[in-house]
Amino acid sequence: MYSLINVGCLAIGIAVAMTVMVYVLHEHSYDGWHKNASRIYAVSTTEKFGNSSWPDYGQSYLTGPMIRQSDPAVGSMVRVFQNQLGVDLRNPGLADAHFREGYDLWFADSNFFSFFSFRLLRGNAATVLARPYTVVLTEKTAKKYFGAADPVGKTLVMDEKYQLEVMGVTADPPSNSSSQFDFIVSLSSLPAVEKFKPYLADQQVHRGSFKTWLLLNSGADVHMVEESLARLSMRAEAKEIRQTETGYGMEDTHQYGLLPLADTHLKGASAVVNTRYLDVFSLVAGLILLLALANYMSLSTARSAIRAKEVGVRKVLGAQRPRIAAQFYVESTVFTLLSFFAGGILFLLFRSYFFHLIGVPVDRRFIGEPVVIGTFMGLLLLVIAVSGSYPALVLSGFRPVAVLYGKMSRQLGGERVRKGFIVLQFTISMGLAIGSFVIGKQLYHMRHTEIGFDRENVVILPFGSTMLHYGAYKQAVATIPAVVKVATGPSFKLFQGTTIQMVDVPGKAPVPLNGMFVDSTLIPLLGIKWKEEPVGKAGLDPQHILLNETAVAAFGLGSPAMGRQIKVGEKMVTVAGVMKDFNFKSLHMQIEPFEFDIIPDADKFFDAAYGGCLYVRIEPHVNVPTLLEAIKKIYTSFDSRTPFEYQFLDQAFDSNLKLEDRLAGMVSVFTVITVLISCLGLFGLATFSAQQRMREIGIRKVLGASVASIGALLSKDFLRPVLLAIGIACPVSWWVMHKWLDNFAYRTSLSWWVFGGAALGLVLVALGTVLSRSLRAARANPVENLRAE
Repeated sequence: MYSLINVGCLAIGIAVAMTVMVYVLHEHSYDGWHKNASRIYAVSTTEKFGNSSWPDYGQSYLTGPMIRQSDPAVGSMVRVFQNQLGVDLRNPGLADAHFREGYDLWFADSNFFSFFSFRLLRGNAATVLARPYTVVLTEKTAKKYFGAADPVGKTLVMDEKYQLEVMGVTADPPSNSSSQFDFIVSLSSLPAVEKFKPYLADQQVHRGSFKTWLLLNSGADVHMVEESLARLSMRAEAKEIRQTETGYGMEDTHQYGLLPLADTHLKGASAVVNTRYLDVFSLVAGLILLLALANYMSLSTARSAIRAKEVGVRKVLGAQRPRIAAQFYVESTVFTLLSFFAGGILFLLFRSYFFHLIGVPVDRRFIGEPVVIGTFMGLLLLVIAVSGSYPALVLSGFRPVAVLYGKMSRQLGGERVRKGFIVLQFTISMGLAIGSFVIGKQLYHMRHTEIGFDRENVVILPFGSTMLHYGAYKQAVATIPAVVKVATGPSFKLFQGTTIQMVDVPGKAPVPLNGMFVDSTLIPLLGIKWKEEPVGKAGLDPQHILLNETAVAAFGLGSPAMGRQIKVGEKMVTVAGVMKDFNFKSLHMQIEPFEFDIIPDADKFFDAAYGGCLYVRIEPHVNVPTLLEAIKKIYTSFDSRTPFEYQFLDQAFDSNLKLEDRLAGMVSVFTVITVLISCLGLFGLATFSAQQRMREIGIRKVLGASVASIGALLSKDFLRPVLLAIGIACPVSWWVMHKWLDNFAYRTSLSWWVFGGAALGLVLVALGTVLSRSLRAARANPVENLRAE
């Protein structure tokens, strides 16, 4: 039993450590596998909007070639244009191979596959993109369009107008690549595609729509190249050759930066999402491994009395302490190897669940990388060194005279140290339990707090430029009996299709104003309430806007605000109405100034633009699958090229909590693991303690002690360290969770019952664990225990 507990607990700790190690190594390995990763840099400009500034990684069409020609420190460059408008692609040889493609279709310079180290399976890196109208497919995309047939030399038709010849097939980008694509089309094709021509108009070094990477001759040239970019940008503006203007109050700073390719994932545009809980998971995994090691050492030293006479006899016969210590180290090594093997199996079984839970795809082949194997070997050596150290020192240090004369006390083997291990284990368990409670409470609070609009029973249906006659489609959906109301907005993801403009406020710095172009029925569909309701058709033209209460207060318009004029961007507009505040962004942030621009002829506006979303309010308790099937049937009659998609409004709003959902899931899993390891260790110690005191228990029973009193006697020694652990964990957890809740503008309270509930639960679990062994020992027949004495 002791061996199973030792191996099992240590295996669980090792499995957790291995899983999180792979996650951490994967996050830090992004793009480092490219041959010239140390000399490749992404170009960014610093953009300023009001008092805020941020890096923008999109550059103009000519930024790359101009810096390549003007600065000898730049050895090469490559540009990538991500398809933002969507294209229609089909294989003329297969009727079913007809799809709408978006951001995963890239246009790139001809040297893309020689600049980067993506693995070409078919084709020559130097020639696959050398001509216009050529394309390279990934393995996955090749199967999608051509099945098992060889696609090289065949043709894809783009937008029913352009013939793209397949020149090569590349392996799917690995999971630790920040560049994820399905197609690479030659950039030389772009000037001939009518709808993409506006992106080529900017004839200067300036921000734009092309991701640009530079291959420098040396990493020491970074600062010099940044200065060269700034000079080119200012020189172009001074010569007044600028053809595009910075809109909505955004300002150019002419500040350029070069971000190393290997830092793109953890320091680039999505760094907050990628790294927010990276350190947290690493810390918790380390604590779980420490807990498992403490459990192992505690049980090993607790059973020291069994080995005491062996050590004493060996020392009398001349054995030196180093040899005895080495023996125990070898035994610990055997246990560790068994635990590592079992932990490896657990890792392989549960890694997919873990990576799915945190939303990070990790390729299977990454686990076989040398850095991963090397790290696992390092973990094995660390566990061997730590797990065997304390038992070897304690067991080899017994005095033979004291052992052989039977003068071994209960303190032998470090009883205080073992109780310290119990305190450590349950402190970690208590801290994670409180964290799990608080995170769950905050998520519940955010999902059920009043946000100012009705998010229930609303379906969002995106549509693209492939939609034929959007107005007719909208009317057809509105005629479905279960549909209450329909409206049009710009974004599939709730309120992420917003514009931002600066508003001049007398005596203040310009204030940013968020806005959306919508039709007149979206406000009543969402159930947004009015503070000052528009009269008649006021607000249904570009000269009028609808503001929220926060905007009115920020602009100092007073009450009533209707009829007041403000300067938004470069034009004067009139306030036609004031909406009550509602949360149009994540509950992490306070409500900001917001406006709706009502489009009089929204159907034509969104039809002529590049798509939007149809918002559909449905009756409660309707048969949702049947309704969605009816909508899909209407959708496919107007658009057979773009797949039908939908999302519920409450799901769209809750998607802002994706990171917190991941954290909640992981903390819950970690809490269960820590409590399991702690209780298994406590179970082993309680069992051993009861066995050591069997004679005492027998005598007490003969003298009339009850089972309950003996159970309480045996249990109290173990409950004291648990209570001490709770006393340590509560204030530390309060401080940590208070800091975490500071990330939210709308936050729950740190209620006393969270700490009380976690403490009571942990005490009950520990008490149940100890009593299960104590009562069994107390019920034993004293005659059997005393006969041997």
